[in-house]
Order: sequence, then C-alpha cells, then structure tokens
Amino acid sequence: MEALSEYLNYVDYLPTIVAFLALFYCWKDVGARWLIITALTIGCIDNYSVQYAINWTTHYYAWAIFVNLLYIFPILYRKKLARKIYNSTNSSFFYEASKLKFSPQEAAGMLICSISIIGNAISYVEIFLYKGYVIDVMYFKSYALDKLQFILHILSTLVILSFFYKAKGLNYETGRA
Repeated sequence: MEALSEYLNYVDYLPTIVAFLALFYCWKDVGARWLIITALTIGCIDNYSVQYAINWTTHYYAWAIFVNLLYIFPILYRKKLARKIYNSTNSSFFYEASKLKFSPQEAAGMLICSISIIGNAISYVEIFLYKGYVIDVMYFKSYALDKLQFILHILSTLVILSFFYKAKGLNYETGRA
C-alpha cells in the first residue's frame, strides 16, 4: 500500500501532462481542443489548490467532490458556455465548440468523475461517522480510496490518450476520418 501511495503522487499529475501534449497533437480537432483546454484549465486549478486543500483534512473530500464537479460542468453545459464565450469574443473556435455533439471521451470523463465523486463522498461520510464515534475504522478511506483514485487517474489518462488515436485517423486534407 505504501508503494502505491508513492506512485500516486506521480500519477496525480499524469493526466495534466498528457493533456498538455495531446493539445498540441490534436489542435485541429475542435472537440478535442475544447475538452482538453477545459480539462487543462481545471487540472491546473486542481494541481495548484491541492497543496492548500490537503491541509483541510476532513473537508478535503468536499474539495475533491467540488473539483470533480468542475470537470463535469463544461461537459454538461458546453453549448451554453461556448456560446456565451463566443458572444463575448466572436472567436470561431467557440462557435464551432457550441455545435459539437456529445463524444465518447466526454462520456468517459463524466463516468470517471462520477465514480470519483461517489468515492470521495463515501470517505467524507465515513470520516464524520468516525469522528462521531459511530465507526471504529475508516475502511473505505484507508483501504480502497487511494487504489480507486489511482485507477481513475490511469483511466482519465487513457481517455486523453484516445484523442491521439482519434486524431491519427483524421484526414486533414478532406476533414473526414
């Protein structure tokens, strides 16, 4: 378990690093660019604020839930958000982003974030039960949450890597796959 927590420190930054590389590789794909830019923005907020949130101990899990909701927000409200930014900037990128359809990568990202929200919510409740002397051991937090987060970070990295595969199949001469 201790060896896993050491790797988790590195794996925590893996999706952000891979997303940064994917952004350059998939620049011509508007859908990939929109999702990667929003994920990178929230990832940078996440990576910067974790150093402060980790000191909250009990309420760290509420922060983790909030960050996962931040990842879901631009997926659910892409059309409205992109349209609002387009109206402010007149950038054709945001107009194109507002016309996009729901992608498999967005569905996978929402599923990963939803699982993370559930895991963090279980740990959050478990901590309150422990502090209230209702339970003696926080089993989920102690034995499952780190492993779950490790797996979810790997899966989110694979979702981002799927943009490489998708971009490789695009024919930029004709604009078709």
